[in-house]
Amino acid sequence: MDARRAAVTFRVLPRYTEPMPLRLATWNVEYAAGATRNAARLARILSENADVWVLTETHDDLSLVPTHGSVTTVQRPTGRRGGRWTAIWSRWPLVGIAVDAPVRTVAALVTTPAGPLLVYGTVLPWGADPGPDLANRAKGWSEMDRVLPLQLAEWRRLRDAHPGVPLVVAGDLNMNLGGPHYYGTKRCRDVLLTGVQGLGLVCATATDRVPTGALRHPPIDHVLLPVSWSTPVVSAWEGRTPEGVRLSDHSGLAVEVADFASP
Repeated sequence: MDARRAAVTFRVLPRYTEPMPLRLATWNVEYAAGATRNAARLARILSENADVWVLTETHDDLSLVPTHGSVTTVQRPTGRRGGRWTAIWSRWPLVGIAVDAPVRTVAALVTTPAGPLLVYGTVLPWGADPGPDLANRAKGWSEMDRVLPLQLAEWRRLRDAHPGVPLVVAGDLNMNLGGPHYYGTKRCRDVLLTGVQGLGLVCATATDRVPTGALRHPPIDHVLLPVSWSTPVVSAWEGRTPEGVRLSDHSGLAVEVADFASP
């Protein structure tokens, strides 16, 4: 579904009445190229049994149908047909919500058995990201400096448009949060963490929450959840099969909330 064309009905949604377990996961799948590797990627994805996935650098060929439905970003301008920067997959019904930057970001309202959930998927700029203006290419981390405040404002705007509905943000944030420096800048981390705190969210995948020894490097892909939720990281994996076949240049992460309810 094209996020720009998604039909959206703004209304007061019911608050949660019955807490329930919720499992969310995110993985950058490095453009999801190759049928054999996609079969291995899909096997890894399905093994996590996540209710909601945010896949980044993905492709329509990597499909979670029939167990999940999806809302995606528009076609990647420089990718092969079917390439998407971001896709939200849910085992429950979902409807896309219009976003400011539908090439890299996507949002959806997910109707879970316990009530609505607002999910925002994103790929934030990386260090050498040239930005959209190729005639005046961004340098260093300047594209992250430009985009990050815009996305923080959009997260707040979407949350405020859906009062009482929990907000989840996930995807490739292109920075490690906590632990030794690995990727990103201190400036960007400070801006993100200040904004996240102001939204009442917490990074459930900060380095100190990842099981010791699960990953070689601190993750740069993350899941942000309401601070009121209990959010242990329950799974983290490298982007290679046990046999050493490369599936991605990113690690993947899944978190599980034992009982989620309106914040």
